[in-house]
Amino acid sequence: MMAEDNSGEQETGLEPRVQVEQTSVRKSKPSDLLDLMSRFLESPGNVLLIQGAPGTGKTTLALELLNEMKGTRIGPHTISANKVYVSSRVSSSKLHRHFPGVHEVLDSMSGKEAAGSETRLGGDSRIAGAANIVGRILTLKRAKQKGIIVVDSWEGAIANATEEQRNAMETAIFQDLEESKLSAVIVSESENSPKLDYLVDGIVTLSLSHLEDRTVRSVVVNKLRGFRLHTQRALFSLDGGKFTLLPRVEFHFDIDRSVNPKLISPVRNSESSYSTGSPDLDALLDGGVRKGSSLLLDVNSTVSPHSVKLLLDIMAANFINQGGTAFIIPYSIFSSQNIAESLKTYVGDTVLNERVRIAEFNQVLRDEKWRVKLTGRLQEDLAAFNNAWNELGAISSARALKYDFDKTVQLYGETLGLPGIAEIGAGIRDSRALSVGVISRPTNLREELLRAVDYHLKMQTVNGSLLIYGVKPITNVHGVKFGFERGYPRLSLTEIV
Repeated sequence: MMAEDNSGEQETGLEPRVQVEQTSVRKSKPSDLLDLMSRFLESPGNVLLIQGAPGTGKTTLALELLNEMKGTRIGPHTISANKVYVSSRVSSSKLHRHFPGVHEVLDSMSGKEAAGSETRLGGDSRIAGAANIVGRILTLKRAKQKGIIVVDSWEGAIANATEEQRNAMETAIFQDLEESKLSAVIVSESENSPKLDYLVDGIVTLSLSHLEDRTVRSVVVNKLRGFRLHTQRALFSLDGGKFTLLPRVEFHFDIDRSVNPKLISPVRNSESSYSTGSPDLDALLDGGVRKGSSLLLDVNSTVSPHSVKLLLDIMAANFINQGGTAFIIPYSIFSSQNIAESLKTYVGDTVLNERVRIAEFNQVLRDEKWRVKLTGRLQEDLAAFNNAWNELGAISSARALKYDFDKTVQLYGETLGLPGIAEIGAGIRDSRALSVGVISRPTNLREELLRAVDYHLKMQTVNGSLLIYGVKPITNVHGVKFGFERGYPRLSLTEIV
């Protein structure tokens, strides 16, 4: 695995996007590097270098930054910024084809954003040559109006230039931009551009790596003069021809993030499959989890247990709020009381008592209708489970089992635990129930499970983003985001393409 991990940082809210004078060092929030780059380019005179190997997304990022450039506000009116994209390698027709909406930011130096498909990239539909580029920059400078110019790419622009032409282009781009109210973006095909490093004010590097043969895209902000960088690395996607940063992971320490907590409004099951409670996750699983099937969450040590618990809570509440019942063996560090308290928020106290049973191995805790006390002795616990499982079956034909395989091995050992799990698994399949298990340790039981489960998802944290991807079925890597806007948690995914 080549993708670099940087899992120890917590996301915070975005800073407001404002235009300020660059008179002091400004702090960046770790949540949105794209917003940070945009604010950097709002300061006239700043030049940003975007570097990376072919296919890493440099042109897409450059166009996104071009689109983000705001105009000048004068009273109730806004004067649009001059936005010029100069390409030595991409035709206008190809830009429109591969980057929908790009016509809204390309400009013929009239000072207005182009609105139609007749946008010019210069006198010709294809710009090439240092002299042509210098002429365009000088015209922009004379306008003394806020603007941005993107040169894509530097190598193509200087390919056939003389030394004199190259010097003229460097002077036009790197000198007196602040007085002319311009900023610039230079795209380089090199992953390391030492000849440009000392000329520019900011450097961003894009790269590709792989996670079990799946593509992972990374952006590193090497420097932004005038900004203090708390977070320099992030993952991103090019889905839909847009540069989209993956959300950074939040650690949900049982804090209700919603203003007015509500019961989870379920995502409906289909006739043949159970929903996970997330339309995005259902789509990743080809329509949800087939009834009578087993789903294994294979969790890397970089993932916070609180994030896994939140996902399990969403799945359980979505199932229960459609009339289903659930038997839960608490995951990881969480007690039966902790699970009950969080589920009660999403399903209600009455439903918790009637349709949920949660295992507890601490015999001294008080009795609760939802609590099933287990001893750690396999045969006794199988009998207690079967009694509770049959009791839930009398309430609803739709039943779910959630359990932690690592805890099973810890309690019963691998040799004892495997036959018990196999017996339970056969019963679940026959009754068309839902089985969701979590595992993280490399045990012999894990190898048996990987062969037996119907669905296998892996989770880990890379560069501050929580990732999930399918082994059964095979899927691309997706970034995970939990939202609380509706008064209850929802999970959404961003596919890395």
